[in-house]
Amino acid sequence: MEILLPLPVYQIMLAHVQNALPWEACGLLAGTDNLVSHVYLIDNIMHSPIAFEMDPGQQLAAMLHVEEQGLALLAAFHSHPLGPQTPSQTDVAKAFYPELVQIIIALNDRQNPSARAFTIVEREISEILLRVVDD
Repeated sequence: MEILLPLPVYQIMLAHVQNALPWEACGLLAGTDNLVSHVYLIDNIMHSPIAFEMDPGQQLAAMLHVEEQGLALLAAFHSHPLGPQTPSQTDVAKAFYPELVQIIIALNDRQNPSARAFTIVEREISEILLRVVDD
């Protein structure tokens, strides 16, 4: 399994997480056949550098739009402003949608952020391939 992330979408995600500093930022990704075509930037209502909770109204609006467009909800993403590049214990405990890929953007090196993708099923973490692709 892999997620294909067009470069313009990845750049939108990076801008969103960097603009949210020092807090974690979050959002949803949708598309078809593991190719992301839509990014939904969602506010972190916790305003925390170590945790996030998506704004429920924005999350619902995004999910309804995904359904209306006939897309698949492919992934959720959030940032770790201070690292690590892997899911935290909190991320694992709150992995309520095992079918969703979890993308973590680590910002501990602000000049070279890194993104990695994972599945979390029954508290088991598996890394999957995340490829940033040109259109």
